[in-house]
Amino acid sequence: MTIDKLITRIDKLEILFSEHEYTVESLNTVVIRQVKEIDRLNDTIELLKHQIREFKKQIPESSIVDEKPPHY
Repeated sequence: MTIDKLITRIDKLEILFSEHEYTVESLNTVVIRQVKEIDRLNDTIELLKHQIREFKKQIPESSIVDEKPPHY
């Protein structure tokens, strides 16, 4: 192989490496953003679960489900 071919090959490899590095950095940014969003959503779910538990505490034990509606 000649020096010119080697230089061309090395140049192509450097370009390819740079493109891959950019892709990895871009994907990493997306993953970080998604992790933050997942954490936020998990926090929201926990808050909602807590609210549901609190609302359940306010409902009397003998629920209205057993009662007949007024029109009967």
